[in-house]
This record gives sequence, structure tokens and C-alpha cells, in this order.
Amino acid sequence: MTATGIQAGSEELVPGPDSAYDLVICHDDRIVFHDHYPSPAFRLRMCAQLLTASDVVLGAIDASAANEVHELYQSSSGQWESAPDSVVNAIAKLCRRWGVQVYVSTTRKKTEVPAALYSVITEYGPGQTIAEHFTSREARRASLIERADMFFSSRGSIPERVQADEQRLAALVGAFLMPATVLLTEAVLDEADGHYKPSGRPLPIL
Repeated sequence: MTATGIQAGSEELVPGPDSAYDLVICHDDRIVFHDHYPSPAFRLRMCAQLLTASDVVLGAIDASAANEVHELYQSSSGQWESAPDSVVNAIAKLCRRWGVQVYVSTTRKKTEVPAALYSVITEYGPGQTIAEHFTSREARRASLIERADMFFSSRGSIPERVQADEQRLAALVGAFLMPATVLLTEAVLDEADGHYKPSGRPLPIL
């Protein structure tokens, strides 16, 4: 089943630069993965990769099922850029047989300008970078906890010492997303020119 949420109040949310494209994967009605991407096409690529070449739905989709998903994805190559959500929908229908639900949604990014940005940069490969920005370290840490928690079979499995340290949290997320690279950065708003300036060197999470 694919649910596409593209409503903002009573007005339709038109996809564009201010939009974020979310992907949610559930197994047995429990969320096992949730992330957001810069475009529907990128979301489709990650959806296919997560279902066929990761442990996100380990135990639900075996090698034979993963091959079916891969074949469906490859056979729809003509729609990867023109109608990626249609391909996601077809994959979602196929995955119902194994108790896996795939949901997509489009949400509007916040437009307010905070005094500082605390960011998580995930580099999946050349030209495939996702930047998440938060207005406080605590908000960033909470997001990292939520993101990492989805890779475990049960909530609350992350040790307290890891939850308290955002560097360790980012390292944990990076370990699950290998070979992706995760970086934490901070920037402050220069009111003179209206641009954000780095407040320190971004450190790669190894």
C-alpha cells in the first residue's frame, strides 16, 4: 500500500524546491525505516535499494522476493525520471504479499531563518547528498535517535551512552547506511550578508 500525503491544510502542496520527499517502510504495521530525499526519483532509487540490498526488511523479503522487486524496478526504467512515484506504487503493491508496506509523502520544508543551523549531512555517493538542518543540537540529537532507532527490531535498543552523544549516534546511523558517509556541521547566520557561515570544521563520522 502506498499513501501519498501532498496536502498542506486545504491547499494542494505543489512539489518544488521547498518540498521534501519522504519514504516510510513498514513491516507488520511497524515502521522499520523513514527518511527524506531531495526528489521523487532519488526516493525511488533508495526505495529499490533498501528493499533489495539492505537488512531493513530482513526476514520479510528473501532473495527470491528481492529479485522480483529488482526485476520490477528494472523493467520500469522508462519511468524512473518521468513518473517515479508510479514505480514506487507498483513496488508497494508487490511488497504487500510479504507483509511489507511502503508509504511516500511530500511535505513543505520550513522557511523561517534561524540564527544557527545544526546539520546532518548524509553522502550516499557522487551527487547524492541529503542535508537535514535543525535549529538546536537537541533537535538534531532527537532526530538522530529516531533515525537510528528504526534499524532495530524494537524501540529503545540504543544504549543511553550512545543516545547522549550525537557523534556516536551519527556513527551508528552511518554504520547502518554504509557505504554512505555521515557528517555533523554547524553554521551561524551572518546578519550582514544573510548567509550562513561554518562555525567549525565538519567532522566525518567513521
